[in-house]
Amino acid sequence: MQHEEWISRWKENRIGFHRQDFNHYLLEYWPQSSSGSVFVPLCGKSLDLIWLAKQGHKVIGSELITKAVEAFYEEQDLPYQLNNYSTHTTYSNENICIHQGDFFRLPEGLIESEYFYDRAALIALPKEYRQDYAKQLLQVAPRLKQGLLITLEYDQNIANGPPFAVLETEVHELFGEQFIIEKLTQEIVPAFPSAVEKGITEFNEVVYQLILKK
Repeated sequence: MQHEEWISRWKENRIGFHRQDFNHYLLEYWPQSSSGSVFVPLCGKSLDLIWLAKQGHKVIGSELITKAVEAFYEEQDLPYQLNNYSTHTTYSNENICIHQGDFFRLPEGLIESEYFYDRAALIALPKEYRQDYAKQLLQVAPRLKQGLLITLEYDQNIANGPPFAVLETEVHELFGEQFIIEKLTQEIVPAFPSAVEKGITEFNEVVYQLILKK
């Protein structure tokens, strides 16, 4: 998806992908024994950042849209410090840091997180960008050892994304070399309004756990 389209969506408040509560898969399947830092790529203004911080994690997000980042801190009434770098602007407080800018331009090794959470990043990208996303994820955060990934499946002959369908075979193609991939659950859920307008009535929502191979 082109930058201009994302900017337009946030400007026009076409953000049906945003949820007003914590993701229930996150609450159910996030590893309770985990500690340390969590990387959340393409995070928007997700409330899941708050939940992860409440579990004691240092949370590091990446988001293209300035409006989304500022809305997150303002809506959650969180103070932040602002620092400008060559490729991004960093908003940070004690528990949550968001790098605002192009995910694909984040410097190699910037993120020291051992965990990642992807609810809406991979499915936001057309197929031609997803291999680059997986490669960049591991370059930006080379210490990753475990992740929780949520994807959607539906008939893209009816309509194309976003959100885009990402099948299990592609998940293994993208991440199978580095990670052991386990499908934790799947569930048929109603499509959100913007997808219904395209003729999509439901999604198959799939949750995967990724654990780094030894």
